[in-house]
Amino acid sequence: MPIVLLIFPAVTACSSKLNNNHVFAQSSSTSQSDARDHIASTYTSNQPSYNVAIADNLILRDLQRQRQIPIKVSYPEAQGKFPVIIFSHGTGASKDDYPALTRFWASKGYICIQPTHADSIALKKQQGDSTNFNEAVREILTDSQGWKDRAADISFIIRTLNILELKVPELKGKMDDQRIGVGGHSYGAYTAQLIGGATIDIPGGAKGQSFTDPQVRAILLLSPQGSGQQGLTRNSWANLKLPMMTMTGSRDRGAQGQGSEWKEEPFKYSPAGDKYLVFIQGATHFSFSGRLAQGGDEAQTPLQRRPGWRLRERFGGGQGGGLGVRRRFGGAQQQEENIFNYVKVASVSFWDAYLKQDSQAKNYLKSDGLKADSNGDVSISSK
Repeated sequence: MPIVLLIFPAVTACSSKLNNNHVFAQSSSTSQSDARDHIASTYTSNQPSYNVAIADNLILRDLQRQRQIPIKVSYPEAQGKFPVIIFSHGTGASKDDYPALTRFWASKGYICIQPTHADSIALKKQQGDSTNFNEAVREILTDSQGWKDRAADISFIIRTLNILELKVPELKGKMDDQRIGVGGHSYGAYTAQLIGGATIDIPGGAKGQSFTDPQVRAILLLSPQGSGQQGLTRNSWANLKLPMMTMTGSRDRGAQGQGSEWKEEPFKYSPAGDKYLVFIQGATHFSFSGRLAQGGDEAQTPLQRRPGWRLRERFGGGQGGGLGVRRRFGGAQQQEENIFNYVKVASVSFWDAYLKQDSQAKNYLKSDGLKADSNGDVSISSK
């Protein structure tokens, strides 16, 4: 399949507004006016906004593991070197998900690489596998080879950035391999933890096994896992020294029904030093992907919905998930737009602070700026 190149102007998703010098988190107007309907300008970026180009239908071949990794790359249409963010998807997703987040980061001066892991339910269904979602979720809880393969995918991508340049000549000289961040959502957050230094106990095998990649400079965990699942223990984060941002919310749930306190454990049990916990009132497991902010599956008929919507009853935020209980922002849709704007502002501030060494971004993370702008709906703890 040929490589597809797409160009997007420097505009935002989910009602965020960008200009040449600022990142704004601002919700669209609604008839139910509230101070929180118009979130003030928050973090001022030193970087301009860029048009975003996308290279898709790329394949990286790991001959040692006999593995083909589908890749999508979103990157700024500009000259110069840019930090690299590798983003790992959740179980039901693939490289084709999270566009509102990755394009936003690319527009702020990052090259975003999205692999599709072999366990992707979306990929399996494309290959004709009639995967049962509940069975797939149960499988990842005990599939230690899958845990290892995901980490190996990320490290392989890091080692083969030069191959990506050959496949996409527009990337030549643009990727700064000294400034690499890894982020992920759900199962992808687990992958990012492993790459960042969290250790796991392999069932029937090694204890405290590490998958750390020394080239990674910072990790971002969106709705991550805590101890007692997938080999993680309370000691798993004892040696995680990298800058790390963890995000969860009041309606976020784990695969086995764990609450948000469980998802805070990577922050709680990791050593102090450049660690951040972002807690968002009303956020569910799926709020961090951006799909709910864009209408997502909730705006579609049952026949139009992607199969992954069924997982929401398990993780929180499904049709019975209670998003309508807080309607101060003009309804559930408006609330999700606000939440995703908070995710974008907090995440780009973190990347700027630790991949661009932007002192203003770091100061913002340690301030009450986002808490004030959200009227207390967002808190950022640091240590």
